[in-house]
Parts: sequence; structure tokens; C-alpha cells
Amino acid sequence: MYPLYFKNKIQYLKKVDYIIVGQGIAGTLIAWFLAQANKTFIILDDDHQRSSTKIAAGIINPITGRRFVKSWKIEELLPFAKQTYKAIEQATQLALFKEYEIVRFFQTNAEGNNWLGKTTYEGYEAYLSTKALTQDLTPYIKDTGGYGIVNGAQVAVGTLIRFYQKYYTEKDQLRKENFEYKQLEIGQGQVNYKDIQAQKVIFCEGYSASHNPWMQQLPFESAKGEAFIVRIPNFKTAYIIKKTQFLVPLEEDIFWFGSNYEWDDLTDEPTEIGKAYLLERIEEILKVPYEVLEHVAAVRPVLKDRRPVMGLHPQHPEIGIFNGLGTKGTSIAPYWAAKYVQFLDGNGDIEAEVDFKRFFTH
Repeated sequence: MYPLYFKNKIQYLKKVDYIIVGQGIAGTLIAWFLAQANKTFIILDDDHQRSSTKIAAGIINPITGRRFVKSWKIEELLPFAKQTYKAIEQATQLALFKEYEIVRFFQTNAEGNNWLGKTTYEGYEAYLSTKALTQDLTPYIKDTGGYGIVNGAQVAVGTLIRFYQKYYTEKDQLRKENFEYKQLEIGQGQVNYKDIQAQKVIFCEGYSASHNPWMQQLPFESAKGEAFIVRIPNFKTAYIIKKTQFLVPLEEDIFWFGSNYEWDDLTDEPTEIGKAYLLERIEEILKVPYEVLEHVAAVRPVLKDRRPVMGLHPQHPEIGIFNGLGTKGTSIAPYWAAKYVQFLDGNGDIEAEVDFKRFFTH
């Protein structure tokens, strides 16, 4: 412990390399790669139960949209994500990463034709399949006039976050508290926060960054999402199912279903409008009875250019950020968290496309 006089009080500082604010998928993976680099850190997290990470289904979907296009940088992101989650599995003995076939039901004949065309494109063969299902879904799923299969995956995000919340708490590396921006003191090459001294603070706050006084340049176009946890009695499947929404198996006959997009109401409270929308959508998919066990909501941190943001504040290089993962956090976070930690360790630069500095005018 190191004594330091400030604000007329003697404080005893805990010295670490980094303070991480937020323990969603962004903060958890930054912490993972910092630990691999033998760096010390403390995580500050408000343990908000409706954070977008904690209610996410963890889907990795390499083909998106009605035009069936490959997700941005998926050829690099997906193999790295698998490698990272498998490494964490080995370290924790958790089951986190599971490859899934996503059954994409077509809503129009045009979609089916577009799909068939895309299966002939170079570079798409690893992600699209026209093979037949190994399970008959017709007793449960309404006929939609055709389907295609996407080779995707799912990450047990909640399991990952809960494990490391407990792990870091027991190691005195995580404190459950709200971050008070006014308590942060920025010095030359260091920051002080209450009783902690660090080289840098890395904000991994998700949508809460909209309230951060050092992040006001970020052009958030975030969207609220609502989802159901449902029980579908006697229905078990090895597929993730997608029509207008995703139906994702969690355990036995329990599924995650969602989600919608709402740009005006950016609270994290479930709404009757969202509930009505999801009920209408699930009725379009299921033939069989179901029970809604839980209705959840959260705000996704999405930036205007739909790219993540990382790097250091141009005026205050002691302040860093890793944010803007949006709806694809499970696929995006490992690759970019690793790149960011390499940068912090003096190896490489932040690519302009994701650099925090792109939002500062010159």
C-alpha cells in the first residue's frame, strides 16, 4: 500500500496497471487478455442485471440481413472468437462455446432465390448450406415455404460473466459499485480513483458511456431490445431457428426468443408494446403451446457507423474506451479486445476504422 496526500486526507492507494469500468462482454474480455499479458487490474461494475450482455443470447451469426451478406470481418472474427472461448473453457472448465446450425426460414420466394444464389458465391461456402434438416421441425414450426442453414455458434455469455464476477470478487479484483466520474483524478501518466492508482482507466460501459463526460463525442444510435425466455413443452432441438426473430435453445425445453428494436425508449424496462410485438412474432413461428417465463429488456450500445470503438482519448491518453459492440458482441469482442491489449502493451496501432479518434474533429 502506498500513502498519498490529496484533498486534505491520507489515502492508501492500491496500485494496478488498469482500472476497467464495466464487466460486460467487453470488460470481461479486456480483463482476460490483460491477465494473459500479466497486467494487473481492478474492475468496477454496478452489477446492473439488465445490462445488454446479461440478457443476450450470445448468437454468432456470420450471415445477416435479408440479402444474406457476410458479417463484417467474419473470416477473421469467427476463428479468433472460437479460439478465445475455447481457451477460456480450458482455463475455467466451463462450457461456453457451441457451434450451431441456424435454420433460416424464408418469408418470401425471393428470399429463397436470393439464398440459392448466395450459396454459389466464392467465400460463402463455409457459412451457407442447402442440406436437409436432420430433425423434422414441422410438428412445432409453421411452414414458411423453405429454409437454408447458416453455420453459426452460440456463446453462454451469462455463464461467462457470472463466473468471472465471482472469480474476480474473490480475488479482490472486482468491486460492485457505480463509477463516480467526479472522483476520477487525471494526472500525467496515471489516474487516481478513490483508493486506486492506475496507469489508465478503460471504460467498457456499454450504453452508459452516453453519460460519461469524456465520451460525449460518441454518436450513439443505440436501440433497446426486448426478449422472452419461454418454455416449449416437449420441444428439444439442435438448431437455432430464425424467422423474423431468433428462437435459441438454452436448456431442455427452455428457449430465448427475440428481439425487437426500439430507438425512442432507451430505458431498460420491458414494455407492453414490446411484449405485444414479441407475442405476435412467436405466434408466427410456433404451432405448439408455449409459456413466457420471463420478459427482459436492455439497451444495445450501437454507434452511428456500426463499428466498435477503442483507443485512448486524444486530450487525456490516461483514459481509454472499448465499446460499441452492438448486437454482435460475442463475435466482435475477442478479436478487438486482443488487439486493444496488444496496443496498450506497445505492440501495434489501433486501426482507423475502430479508433476512438475518428469521432474528434481536427
